[in-house]
Amino acid sequence: MEKPPFDQLKKLASTDPAAFEQLRSDLLEDFIQSTPPAHHQRLRGLQFVVDSRRSLAKTPVKAMLEIQSMMHGSLEKLRQSLNRGRPEHQRPPSAHKTGNVVSIQRHH
Repeated sequence: MEKPPFDQLKKLASTDPAAFEQLRSDLLEDFIQSTPPAHHQRLRGLQFVVDSRRSLAKTPVKAMLEIQSMMHGSLEKLRQSLNRGRPEHQRPPSAHKTGNVVSIQRHH
């Protein structure tokens, strides 16, 4: 199944949210099916966690931040795993040590 262009997805999400969610679900399932069978259970488990975070979040922005945090956590674990056993002077700097924090002001 081919993903429709962004503008079509945006229109579908605003005019028929149920159809958008069904399409999203179908596209995700197609992707999972395109991977080796040994990965299916792990990918479905990950999608369950993502969907759970989305449903528990009070706003779409909060959901995005939750999922973004999950991704950063996974990348940090991968970085640590890749650096294990490397001498300290050969390790790249941590994103947490060099990253900038941006404050988002909410206007009422």
